[in-house]
Amino acid sequence: MRDFTEIRGRRPEPQPPRDEVVLRARESLMRTIETETAPQPPAVEATDSRAAVVRLDQRRRRMWRVVAGVGAAACVAVAASIFVVGDDGLGESGQVQVIEAGPQFTLRQAALVAEKSELVGAGPIRHMRFVNLTDEGQPTYDAYVRPDGTALVGESGGDLQETSGYLTSAQLAELPADPYQLRTRMLSLSSELGLGYPGEAPDRALYRLATELLPDPEVTPEIKAGIYRVLAGLDLEAIRARDLGVGADRAGRPGDVLEFTFEEGYVDRLVIDRETSALLSTETADREGKPAGGQVYVSAEMVDTMPLAYA
Repeated sequence: MRDFTEIRGRRPEPQPPRDEVVLRARESLMRTIETETAPQPPAVEATDSRAAVVRLDQRRRRMWRVVAGVGAAACVAVAASIFVVGDDGLGESGQVQVIEAGPQFTLRQAALVAEKSELVGAGPIRHMRFVNLTDEGQPTYDAYVRPDGTALVGESGGDLQETSGYLTSAQLAELPADPYQLRTRMLSLSSELGLGYPGEAPDRALYRLATELLPDPEVTPEIKAGIYRVLAGLDLEAIRARDLGVGADRAGRPGDVLEFTFEEGYVDRLVIDRETSALLSTETADREGKPAGGQVYVSAEMVDTMPLAYA
């Protein structure tokens, strides 16, 4: 796993944030839905009268205009599919059925799964195996991290070198499980670690820290669940978050794929295991779509002892 010094060296230059007009569009859309689907007074005319039929037809058209508006804006604003059932025998007039989907829903689901997961292994040493996607040949690395944040890192089966810069066990133990308190602590910690640029949105540094914490085997299930909830609480519209559905990482492992486009124009893609909520991989592409970073997290566990520095 990269230490934080390497992360700071690979960050792209930020650009001014984008306007957040989509949020206002969503609020307007939801007000429209509430207005158009409000209960209507019963018609005075008999059901076979022409006036009643005209009113019923107009009402149906209004409902389906709402449906069309939701369908067009779902990917950008609402991140959910909303179906309005009319007077066609499928349900009561004006009934609204909401089927949740989108990046926020996926992140919240990952939080629920994370709460039920367990730490892997026992012992004070964090062992992580990963692939650096931008390194020539994409070799696999091993990192053995001590409680004080120092580590032995190197290619699997090769020499391991001393390094530092990882979070300490004490820092990880201080992370609160409550999402609101956790967000505050993560913002503070990301600032201490220098993960953000001056003038850059604080959430950008928070996101970077989240992608370093989630693969760490010493981060407890409760904290991982909190991290996913913190990510779900970000302004996902402003960073143009997209749920790409079920896909696979570079190792072929299936998972939910989420994509985030930040203000500097770089695109990050996460693959999350649906069964365990483990972060399987991260990938970053620059403004031209060229690879700019990323890792595949092969395994993570707690072990009892450090290996020899040299294989």
